[in-house]
Amino acid sequence: MELTDKFEKDKCRKPVEYSLIHKEIPLKMTDDMVNAIAYLLWYVPDISSIQSKSNELVSNMEYDLYTFIEIMNYMELRDEDCLFTDKIDEDLANEYRKRICINTQKIILTQSDNETKTESMLRHIRNAIAHGSFTIVNDLMIGFDEKIIGKDEIQTTAIFKIKPKNLLRALREINEDLTNEKLISKALRNSSYWVEPYQEDYERSNKFDLFAKKKNKKYAIEIRNYKRQRDIDKGFANKLADDIKNIRDDDIRPVLVINSSFLKDESKNELIFRNVLILDVKNIKKMLNGRDMIREIELVQDQYINRNKN
Repeated sequence: MELTDKFEKDKCRKPVEYSLIHKEIPLKMTDDMVNAIAYLLWYVPDISSIQSKSNELVSNMEYDLYTFIEIMNYMELRDEDCLFTDKIDEDLANEYRKRICINTQKIILTQSDNETKTESMLRHIRNAIAHGSFTIVNDLMIGFDEKIIGKDEIQTTAIFKIKPKNLLRALREINEDLTNEKLISKALRNSSYWVEPYQEDYERSNKFDLFAKKKNKKYAIEIRNYKRQRDIDKGFANKLADDIKNIRDDDIRPVLVINSSFLKDESKNELIFRNVLILDVKNIKKMLNGRDMIREIELVQDQYINRNKN
């Protein structure tokens, strides 16, 4: 699955006419539709709802493409069905406004600055539903997010034509299964590591997030996520190092997964000299493609330690 610039407009011999104005009030909806709307309005991560939980991947720009492609898979969207653009041409919007092809799904979205693709999609669909700018055509939900410019001009900021059942699957995935830990586990497995939750005495331990093994090499994985950039001082390194001292298996080497731009030099050096491997989120992307960045970083850090010994 990819997300490129291969978006294709509908080519439909017999489009179905429809109106956004609901003929029956309230609109008759399937259980999947009702549940999807409930998720969107109250339970989607990182929205202004007290029912909303946080999700480290939804708003993480580092993993933006990975997260959205996962959502595409659950929604059964093809590369040709998705378009992100700075501005939606009204001629394009008008092609979907009164009649549609019922054989395909489409999402056409504008994306705000510092907003991930997943955030953009959820925001636009939520806005359209909240403003009543949507309807049901067969098994599809079609809607428009719009904003008023000046007195009379309306600018379309999103168009979506999706299957509520698939949207519900994606929303449940976001809420229940799409996590940083799952992504990093996948990256490790793609790089031929055996992965499981970290354990001590055959019981789950909270000291680390994951345990990874490849041939005779063993690693304890600690995942740290920060939504807003802030420096991490030497105190953090010392605390993590103290936790590492308590690892009962001397053959296990700790790995810290973090955005390295948050680490001050003194903190980074302290971790390296305490035998901690530092894996940046950019390295995780490479590991998703099968490149063993743990081994590469291990070699580089060990050489650095040997060069800088007293």
